[in-house]
Amino acid sequence: ADWGHYPPVNNNILINPSFTVFQRAGTTLSGDWGVDHLGISTTYGPDRWRLRGLDRVGGQLAESSVSVDPTTGTNKLVVKHDGATNNSYTYQFIEAVNLLGLYGKEMTFSFSYSDVGGSGIPIARISSWDSSDTQKTLFEAVPTSLGNNRWSCTATLTTADGTIPDPNQAGMQVLIFADQMNAAPDEWSAWETKLEAGSVDTPCVARQFTEELALCQRYYFEWNTNESDFKRIALGQYTTIDTVQGSLSLPVVMRSRPSADYNCDVWGENAFTISSFIVYDGIGTFSATTSTANRNLLASLRFNAAGKYLKLDAEL
Repeated sequence: ADWGHYPPVNNNILINPSFTVFQRAGTTLSGDWGVDHLGISTTYGPDRWRLRGLDRVGGQLAESSVSVDPTTGTNKLVVKHDGATNNSYTYQFIEAVNLLGLYGKEMTFSFSYSDVGGSGIPIARISSWDSSDTQKTLFEAVPTSLGNNRWSCTATLTTADGTIPDPNQAGMQVLIFADQMNAAPDEWSAWETKLEAGSVDTPCVARQFTEELALCQRYYFEWNTNESDFKRIALGQYTTIDTVQGSLSLPVVMRSRPSADYNCDVWGENAFTISSFIVYDGIGTFSATTSTANRNLLASLRFNAAGKYLKLDAEL
């Protein structure tokens, strides 16, 4: 074969671009507000992708889910709205460490988009941040139509003051507005998203699920069960008559020290109450207390009932 006639497929800088990883809520998520890097209240759809498009005061709801195209097998992010709302969009922050070597170069953002009850035309935004956390809009307009619901835009990666942000902080953001920033249509979809170096969009090639999951777990990790079988992580050793301490290894090193949200107990000779849970980049430590204990006894975190969970968040 004459491979010289075929351009190479460029690396996709986006994480979870095909919406295969949904650690937070299976394949559907609604509500669950949080505050992003810009201080904006948003909710997560698939991992790394935030969603905006519901009015908390007015009570309108945006629900995101993933559907699979029965013909192509492509995952599509589907956003539905309950009642009229302002413009709706989805976006992802790109950590600066994943952009090193790309400053001053052209970057192309491409995606597929469709809607129900709208114009069928999106608006794309590409932004960057400098070392002072000042945002610069590199592109904001209707992208170029490539036909068949495919859109593309190109911008040069520069920053407001010419400096490069800390590697563990946000370096870029890509954003897809539904229906040209008009009031959100009843339903809209995006799929096959890609951010790559250069001025030419190349085909989207999905990563293996295990690789995509590991990339997502750098920013968020969840352990949760509704099963009745015994689930334990992290052996711990008693350090005093009424305290047990232990540690657990995380699947990957996280972006930064994450915040911890948990509902679990410690199992040993007795059940204990977690008094603290501190997580570093790759190791979590816990402390628990009890009224009676054997300092020679080992214990572990226990997830053996419905509603038990551990959530570690190091998102941008």
